[in-house]
Amino acid sequence: MEFIQIDAKDYDEAIKIARQRYGSSVRIQSRCTYPSFFGKKGHTKINCYLTSDNSIKDAKDKVVEKPESIEAPSGVISQMRKTLFDNDFSSTLIERVIGDLVWEDAKDLTEMELRLVNALVDSASVNRYDILHPPKFFVLHGSSAVGKTLSLLKLSMFYTASVDEMAKKSICVLSLGGSTQLNSICELHDIEIIHTINPDSLRDFSLNESKNYDLVLIDTGEIDEDLRAAMLQILPEESTGHYFCANARYKLSELVSSYTKIESKYPLRSVIVTMCDEAYSIGNILSFCNQLNISLLFFSSGRNMSRGLHPANGAYIMSLFHGFSLDFKSMWENADKGGLLD
Repeated sequence: MEFIQIDAKDYDEAIKIARQRYGSSVRIQSRCTYPSFFGKKGHTKINCYLTSDNSIKDAKDKVVEKPESIEAPSGVISQMRKTLFDNDFSSTLIERVIGDLVWEDAKDLTEMELRLVNALVDSASVNRYDILHPPKFFVLHGSSAVGKTLSLLKLSMFYTASVDEMAKKSICVLSLGGSTQLNSICELHDIEIIHTINPDSLRDFSLNESKNYDLVLIDTGEIDEDLRAAMLQILPEESTGHYFCANARYKLSELVSSYTKIESKYPLRSVIVTMCDEAYSIGNILSFCNQLNISLLFFSSGRNMSRGLHPANGAYIMSLFHGFSLDFKSMWENADKGGLLD
């Protein structure tokens, strides 16, 4: 049996070309979609065969013979499974991604790695809208010492110093219950901070003072859980966003447990990943987001407030993978332009 390979911008166009060239005798054996990668446009390849040998002789523009596979692909795939396991990906996500990909027409190991990594990145969604258009009242949730306050301060620096004019905001930090340490840090970095110690003062701020700001970053501090809930209920639902801070060092089970507890009380919209510099990889984070169908917003690394906050995007996610033959970290550093949605 002779095989034909067609390359097009998407699957529908590939099918159209196949039908135009070979008519009803063409049969589709397999397909592989390649997402856009570091500036290279995405495309789709399909492998076909014809039901009649005479049709093959008469067909015009026959493409290629059966594509050559790389040697011992099953052994390579087993190694890839191990690499993903070492990167803390869940068994469920590993098997799903590997099982969905077409490997037979891969020409070399690099292409196999690119297909796998692109599929992993595609498994995670990014809340691009909220990056550019954050809700007026921005609330961070998470377990103690997960990095909520540092992330909040980084967000304030990010939006006031953004190179993207659309993203620049007039900002204040709103501290529920008051925090002497936070007050000192904001004063040091010239960040406006307002303290509300009870529901009445928060209600007054929401109705009157909040109109002076585009973005109000809310620090819930260590106040009593019931008081926190009572105060957060005062904020207008239509302009309030709740976000989950996920420590990149946590195990999948810990992330799921913490998220589930908070999500039962607040409508969490996306995830801000903290302490990326202290974690080996983020396979646990991608597995977590995939399992609970929640989108990514930002990645935070280091303790420098003016640096280390990255809007979620595919290139940065790849830079946190380890153990592949390709150096994704260097590729990201060369491709990064500092914009919000690169």
